[in-house]
Amino acid sequence: MKTSRLSYGFLVAFIVTIGAERWYPPSENTLIVLGIFLAAMSIIFFMQSRKSAAGKNARSCAMGCAMAVAIVLGIGVASIVVQHSMHITTPHDIEYYASDTAVTVHGRIVDTPDIRPTVAKYTLSADFLIEKNGEKIPVLGRVLINDTGGWPEYVYGDILLATGKLQRPIPIDDFAYDKYLSVSHIYSILPRAQVTVAGDNGYKKTNAIGWLLKGIYGLRTQFEHQINRLLPEPHASLLAGLLTGSRRGIPTHLTDDFRRAGITHIIAISGYNVTIILSLLSGMLLWLPLKKRFGFLIIGIILFTIFVGASASVVRAAIMGVLGLLALQTERQTTMRLSILWTAFVMLCWNPLYLWYDAGFQLSFLAVIGIAEFSDPLKKLFRHVPETLALRESLVATMAAQIATLPLTIILFKQISLVASLTNLLVAPLIPIAMMFGFFATIIGSMWTPLGLMIAYLDWGLLQAIILIAETCAHLPLAVITW
Repeated sequence: MKTSRLSYGFLVAFIVTIGAERWYPPSENTLIVLGIFLAAMSIIFFMQSRKSAAGKNARSCAMGCAMAVAIVLGIGVASIVVQHSMHITTPHDIEYYASDTAVTVHGRIVDTPDIRPTVAKYTLSADFLIEKNGEKIPVLGRVLINDTGGWPEYVYGDILLATGKLQRPIPIDDFAYDKYLSVSHIYSILPRAQVTVAGDNGYKKTNAIGWLLKGIYGLRTQFEHQINRLLPEPHASLLAGLLTGSRRGIPTHLTDDFRRAGITHIIAISGYNVTIILSLLSGMLLWLPLKKRFGFLIIGIILFTIFVGASASVVRAAIMGVLGLLALQTERQTTMRLSILWTAFVMLCWNPLYLWYDAGFQLSFLAVIGIAEFSDPLKKLFRHVPETLALRESLVATMAAQIATLPLTIILFKQISLVASLTNLLVAPLIPIAMMFGFFATIIGSMWTPLGLMIAYLDWGLLQAIILIAETCAHLPLAVITW
């Protein structure tokens, strides 16, 4: 039996078990039974393989036993991973004190700030909290702070004092908000907080990586400010969404039109956006052989990942994007499929909640599978599309990902956009060009504003075309069906 078949058995069993244990958590008895079964299968495999190396029946039995062992091993590893990741609140955790009473939390910002028009969201790693009576209690864990003050804006690494009513997150309508936050290990929130900068007060100093990330996030903020200097709204916010994943300033009506038209994915850093970046870089390096080109592409995607924040979702998107590019450039489908499964295995070992509650992970995983499986037939369908600036690759990647993610999109969002395929077909060729012009306009504009504005005018036309296509398609008769 080929080793790849055993790998498939192990990996598929692992992923399926992780998914099933969202509803059926493992118990110690389950692990004991699996251990006994694994030991039994190992003994049977050993005995049968010794009977006759030449006998067909013995070989078949040995192959079956080997696959059974691989499957049971996958189930066992998944159960151990899920048990190890289960969060149990203790008196040392900050959510233990989430009783809807006013407290002051002291902590450091440890994730990219989410700045929106009416609220700024900060993820703090709590150090201690101060109760009303002045008692200072050391705590552990993360808390999500909603700052409605508007100013000043705080950055990664800042140490804050946030005062408000500490609560546990709860579902919002049909959205499991509490489960969504648990993916980021957040189990408490301050829905409305008064935030001020705190002194160090003995809090651990920022390490070298912290300073590096703080500098990168600051650079991204300056990058977004430069976009706003060159372009009006909503075009500036749309370009920021394409290049950095920021949704600050995008009007609600435009977001609704994007959702109805089925192109919301273009304004969030995902496997789709990363694939577009890679396709653009690949198009610019067509003069290099594929083997030499790949190194530059990896460097490019690492720099892009760090620039947009290097959060877990972005890292996932980068991995999936690289795999998607490999699917476009290689015909070794078996190797590609195993690479996707091994990537999912590593990420789920790190955090199995990705598969349970993270729609981004689910959609990215399906998107890269779609790119791997549907790229070849779609290449034939779009063979007349020019390869200039990787237009054909971008269109193929977009449509392949759209086909694979459509069923899950329907389940998650309880709607079907009947114009999504048409909208993506019209928008896909414009996205990479708009991103490229927007990037060069921003960089050049920071050095020489007149030239940056000239390029920005061209980019405005592309962004306006994307907006018009979305608005037109979103308001077509029966554009979307909801239930």
